[in-house]
Amino acid sequence: MKKLISSIAFALVCLPLVCFGESAANEKSVMLQSPAEVSPDEAYARRQKSLVEERRRKKEAETEKIDEALGVKFHTENYYVLSGDFLKIEFFGNQGTFGISCISNTSKGKKEVPLLSSADWFSNTAFLLRVDGVVHQLVNSNVVKKELRRLENAAQLVYRFENRLRLVLEFSLIASTEGEPEDIIKVRAITLNEGKSSHDVEVRGIFDTICGETSSVHFITENNLRIRNETRFLKNDMQKERAIVSSNGFVSCQFVLDGYDVTPVSSVTLASISGLHRMDWDSGFRKGRGFTNIRAYDDSGVMIAWPSFPLDVNDSHEIVFYIAVADREKAPRGLYYVDKNLYPEHEKIESAEEPDLNSKKRSDVEFIVPPIKDYQLDPDYIQRLIDKIDSLQSSKDVNKKELMRLNAELDAILEKLRRR
Repeated sequence: MKKLISSIAFALVCLPLVCFGESAANEKSVMLQSPAEVSPDEAYARRQKSLVEERRRKKEAETEKIDEALGVKFHTENYYVLSGDFLKIEFFGNQGTFGISCISNTSKGKKEVPLLSSADWFSNTAFLLRVDGVVHQLVNSNVVKKELRRLENAAQLVYRFENRLRLVLEFSLIASTEGEPEDIIKVRAITLNEGKSSHDVEVRGIFDTICGETSSVHFITENNLRIRNETRFLKNDMQKERAIVSSNGFVSCQFVLDGYDVTPVSSVTLASISGLHRMDWDSGFRKGRGFTNIRAYDDSGVMIAWPSFPLDVNDSHEIVFYIAVADREKAPRGLYYVDKNLYPEHEKIESAEEPDLNSKKRSDVEFIVPPIKDYQLDPDYIQRLIDKIDSLQSSKDVNKKELMRLNAELDAILEKLRRR
């Protein structure tokens, strides 16, 4: 009995201690869950980081320049990389050159795959300007001053002439599909005349492609024409072929040269890269000649020429085209973007009075319409197509896919008639 009373007394004495211990443990747990005070070292590091960022912003503001003619703010650089998760463009200011690479995911991690030859600072890829009959090789010219600009979401290479004529190449990255990495490069070639006299101007771009050089088929068009030898397409040809693709079977590079906001070309020449650089402005092309010559083996390239244009004082002229890239044996989506993302949006803006059904049906098309043939441009054919669309729309059991296909065909026909 005495032992039992002693045990109870001992428990009553220890109980407050136990409770106090639990309370202390709980309080400690709460303290651990509360935000910890910043240590002096961490506070110092944060202040330093803030000062560095403030100095960077101040320097950016002090060195920022404005191009009033183009309405852009920029910073000049000697070297700059414009990149995303999938594409990378390197720019070299002193040389006035650029190179394009695909950042591909492989079993061994990310790998940069060049799409243009890097020889001599990428100098084989270059633009040419003919002003009043005189050809200027912009990259190799000592007369032309070069400048590299970093913009907020783009980059520009600027070539200046003594007569206050300049060519601005602007590059920006675009995603063909919302939410996916950028896989398209939009290229704007803007010629400005800030001199005192008018000029006649022509622009050409030469691209030293390398993907197709591992295959006997160096290039393929959207119309599935396979190019193994020197070939030239004129304006009407490119409206049918639409795009030039250089591919090694895994990575593909697509030059989109036809579409809603794409500037029509005067010609596209596929030949050896050395032949393209030696070619006279109006001669030197020989159909069927191989890409191999005494200077190089299977070293092919693309030369894109646009029609000449007059450039008055204080006037400008803009050329637009796209370069789309894909890997893992996928097809580049440049034409998909041009046909489905740009043109339908334009349709919806211009056709705001159309019923909502029409706006939706034109923007939801999920396929590319084959090149339009001459018989599809016949007025009777177009009228029958419109009648069929009207008949489907008034039907109770609407075949949505058929309706979308016919509307896409009608859009393509109207677009081709508009460009004539």
